[in-house]
Amino acid sequence: MDSSSSSSSISITKEEFNAFHKFERDLFTRVVISLRRDISLSFEVMCFLIYLEKSVLMSNLIYNLVSLPDLIINTVVDEVVLCLRCLSYENFPMFLASLRNTDSLSIPWIRRMTRQNFTLGVIYQKREDILLEMKKHLKSICYPAFEDICVRFGMHNKEQMYTSSHFLCAQQATTNYAAAGTNNVEGQQVAAEDRTVFLTFSKGYPISKEEVYAHFTRRFGDIVEAIHMGGVGGKDQALYARLVLRSAAKIPEILNGEGCRTKFTINGKHVKARKFIPNYKSVNNLPCPSFGVSL
Repeated sequence: MDSSSSSSSISITKEEFNAFHKFERDLFTRVVISLRRDISLSFEVMCFLIYLEKSVLMSNLIYNLVSLPDLIINTVVDEVVLCLRCLSYENFPMFLASLRNTDSLSIPWIRRMTRQNFTLGVIYQKREDILLEMKKHLKSICYPAFEDICVRFGMHNKEQMYTSSHFLCAQQATTNYAAAGTNNVEGQQVAAEDRTVFLTFSKGYPISKEEVYAHFTRRFGDIVEAIHMGGVGGKDQALYARLVLRSAAKIPEILNGEGCRTKFTINGKHVKARKFIPNYKSVNNLPCPSFGVSL
């Protein structure tokens, strides 16, 4: 039974809620801590897996995943990331065109878990329903079940924690995702915020996430891990974006020197770029949750 379905008539404690979602919490911990995956993307991965478990009637999906070794879990997460990337496109042929080879279309573990019922084509056909269900799971399960885990391991940046909600807004779900995680440079772990370039756009010249992704991929290669658009101007135009790179080593190349600011022209529209500087806040001063989800 869904723990949220009877919340209006039965009061449960936080401990009881966490115990009910023990396997989801265990899997999330392994994805974020053991596999060092990006926190916001990990929320989306869990929302998608919970969708599969509840909507495809795979009642033991999360339990079975928890019992698997990290290597296989990592492979499954990679497949989910590809599914999220598919969901981020409003045009399926454009998604197919973004793939470097047809082998990238393979999601064997997800097909096996769903008894061969799910392919990327099916996922795209169910796009609106999947995004809607993922929004619900983000609000009713993932955030309340994982919040203490994020705090415990020092993931204090709520901006990063709630980025997933922007992806799950159907009108804005066009971010392209590649395999994500904490990067490694010279043996040291590099957090996503330290691999991020901050982009600002000109008012009156709207730029889409797909345009940003295509420009930087075409110019610098397969460097993009995630793109988070932000700010709303006239006619819902994004005013800035955070471009998360696979490697921090690419930042000097993009900015012509890490401390520099530089300009790009994307389809005739001017874009300014600089190193992203995170705005940290202490745990006690974290802003109230804001999912941006309308249910």
